[in-house]
Amino acid sequence: MKKKLLILLLFILSLTSFAIPLNNMDKDGNVTLPNIELVDQYGKKHNLQDDYKGKVVMINFWVSWCSDCKGEMPKVVELYKEYGENKKDLIILGVVTPVSKKYPNNKDRIDKKALLKYIADNKYIFPSLFDETGKTYAEYEIEKYPSTFIIDRNGYLKVYVKGAISKEELKQNIESVLNPKK
Repeated sequence: MKKKLLILLLFILSLTSFAIPLNNMDKDGNVTLPNIELVDQYGKKHNLQDDYKGKVVMINFWVSWCSDCKGEMPKVVELYKEYGENKKDLIILGVVTPVSKKYPNNKDRIDKKALLKYIADNKYIFPSLFDETGKTYAEYEIEKYPSTFIIDRNGYLKVYVKGAISKEELKQNIESVLNPKK
């Protein structure tokens, strides 16, 4: 019992130190994140809660001007291919936030048209969802790029990485959620 309580407290402390919204934490320490309803570069609408029940979901928030993102995105593409291109148990999504006249304070420095070209030119084939209002970035309190969230099959946050990590670390984190040890 004491060990479970200690693990729960450490988990809570680790989340609070990274400024994840904890208003969605249940009595067991499980954190749910805000729903995402956005359209990707292919024109497909995604609803995080409705479309991916029972799946493990990795969400990677990135911006085109970030050197760490530029280094990490090819690794995300490789993992997207390795794990079945969202046709199996792992769903990989990116989230981008282009600037516009209506939303000049969004985090990227280029508009949607330029961002679509950037994604295509760099062959970022995994779905990148367009947060054109900046609402999703604000709800997820994104301050560092890239930021990666891995959500388990029950919809609970299991991994949060603030900043770039290696492909091997990403894969270890994915595996820990896909195949948890009991």
